[in-house]
Amino acid sequence: MNIGLDIRSFLSGETGVGIYFKNLLNAMSKLERDDVFYLLSSSFKERFPSELIPDFKNRKFKDLRIPVSVLNFLWFRFSFPPLGIFFGEKLDLIHSPNPLIIPGGKKKIITIHDLSFIDTPKLASSEAIKYFSGKIRKSITKADSIIAVSNFTRSRIGDIFGEKVADKVKVIYHGSEIDEIIEEKPLFAIPKNYFLFVGTVEPRKNLSTLIKGFSLIKEKNVGMKLILAGREGARSSEILRLISDLKLEKDIITTGYIKREELKFLFKNAIALVFPSHYEGFGLPVLEAASLGIPSLVSDIEVFREIFKDYPLYFEKDNDESLADKLNLITSDRNLLNEKKREGLEIAKKFSWEKCAKDTLSLYDKIGT
Repeated sequence: MNIGLDIRSFLSGETGVGIYFKNLLNAMSKLERDDVFYLLSSSFKERFPSELIPDFKNRKFKDLRIPVSVLNFLWFRFSFPPLGIFFGEKLDLIHSPNPLIIPGGKKKIITIHDLSFIDTPKLASSEAIKYFSGKIRKSITKADSIIAVSNFTRSRIGDIFGEKVADKVKVIYHGSEIDEIIEEKPLFAIPKNYFLFVGTVEPRKNLSTLIKGFSLIKEKNVGMKLILAGREGARSSEILRLISDLKLEKDIITTGYIKREELKFLFKNAIALVFPSHYEGFGLPVLEAASLGIPSLVSDIEVFREIFKDYPLYFEKDNDESLADKLNLITSDRNLLNEKKREGLEIAKKFSWEKCAKDTLSLYDKIGT
């Protein structure tokens, strides 16, 4: 097969979608396949790093000097130009790592990570609303198959778009890759004892509950810090203002975007990951923490129960006192801390990018032949 892939999601500073697609394609490239993979990147200013190009045995790569916004406008407004035209080839299958189909290809696959832009529009980014909300129904209809990263996401697709659509959804879980990264100590001063949050600083991540809950334990935990590791997203100023209002500027460290090598160091030295999201499609940082034997404290939402079972400590998602209780518990009970570390390592064994890659390639074979 001739397989087309848009790899712009991990051109630079990748977050959720980019991490997913980079690791999926790297795992695919290690499997023996005779297919030809057509990899496309585009940016007016940035050139795709050669070391990040997935090392497929048979690959064709194009790095276009076309602004991302221009190509997105043409693709998602006019369904033109077809991806294959940049290579002078007709493609059998095109896989988009996000919910919008890419023009061209006899068959089309999309990945839907979550439907937060529909379920919680007030918490979604303006970019997600702009690109996805008005176009996803058409994209889902035209897609030959849909990858969902959890049964929760598949269920929401069926609820919103109908069982006929849900029938063409294949659930393929993420893998864990952070343990394979060589760690690198960040340049800023690392506190001795800290809780860690990893993700975009935005309302959907429910950081207000985290910050309020953390403030409640400060008196009993002198010297404890909280690190918020992630780029600033929509309405991040509200989070920074809350930190200031509660006079926690010396206790909460915001890092901005941080490299994966540095992130591993922060994971390994944290007391626990705290992930208080209102809404997720999977929760990759929780799996990353589990793979390193780090406890996780997470909001009690359906998708976390599905994927992580009893490994995390759960708290009521909008209850800062419930979170504070769990923060105190994990710092005071050494046996519980060690138990959660062991449970995390066991959970992580059930997920791998190799399995994700094999399942995705099996779907390619089913749809594309």
